[in-house]
Amino acid sequence: MDREKGLKEPFIAREGLRIIVPSLVLTAVLVIGGFFYLAIFVFCFALFCLYFFRNPRRYSNADTNSLLSPADGKIVDISEVNEQEFFGCKVNRIAIFMSPADVHVNRAPCPGRIKSMKRVDGKFAMAFGKNAEIKNEKNYILIENGGERVLVVQIAGFLARRIIPYVKVDQRVDRGQAVGMIAFGSRVDIYFHKEYEPVVSLHSRVKAGNTILARKKEVQ
Repeated sequence: MDREKGLKEPFIAREGLRIIVPSLVLTAVLVIGGFFYLAIFVFCFALFCLYFFRNPRRYSNADTNSLLSPADGKIVDISEVNEQEFFGCKVNRIAIFMSPADVHVNRAPCPGRIKSMKRVDGKFAMAFGKNAEIKNEKNYILIENGGERVLVVQIAGFLARRIIPYVKVDQRVDRGQAVGMIAFGSRVDIYFHKEYEPVVSLHSRVKAGNTILARKKEVQ
C-alpha cells in the first residue's frame, strides 16, 4: 500500500474499538462512583486491548515484481508443496507464526481481485505445530492478479478462536491493504507460483505490508 493510502487506515483494528470504548466508559463510571481499584483494573484491560488490536500504518515502495508479507511474525517454514485445490500444481509456501505480541492484522501481499474465499472448520492446535495447516480451523483468501494467483491462508492457533476476514469475493484490493485479522497467537501461510522465489530465510522476522517475501525470477 502506498504512503497516502496507508495514512488513511485507523490505528486500532475495528474489532478492538468494540471492547476499548466501553472499557474506557466503564473506567470513567467507576472513578465517579469511587471504585478506584476496580477502575484501575478495567483501565489496564483497555490499555492491553489498545496494544493487542494496534494497527500500525504500513506502506512499501517495493517494485511490482515483489510479494509482501501478509502477516507480522516469524518464518517457520519455507517449502515446495503440491497444492491441488487452488493451483493444481506444485507451488512455494511460506508459513508465518504470529505470537500474541505480534500485530494481528493481515494484509494483501499483492494487488488484485479476491477470486475465492473458503472457511474450513477444524481444531485449535498449536499453530506452529506439524500439519497445523491441515487440521486447524482456517480461512482461505485467493487473490488473482493478471493471471497470477496468490493464496493467503489464515490459520487459527491454540489461543485463537476468531478468524475475521475484511474482504469478500470479487472485491479488488491494493497491495498492503488489510484483508483480515486473527485473535491471539496464530499462523498465516502464503502460497505462490514458482515464477517467484523466496528471498527470506527460516526464523527471520517479517512485517505485514512491509517485508518482501519473494521476487519474480528474471527471464534469462
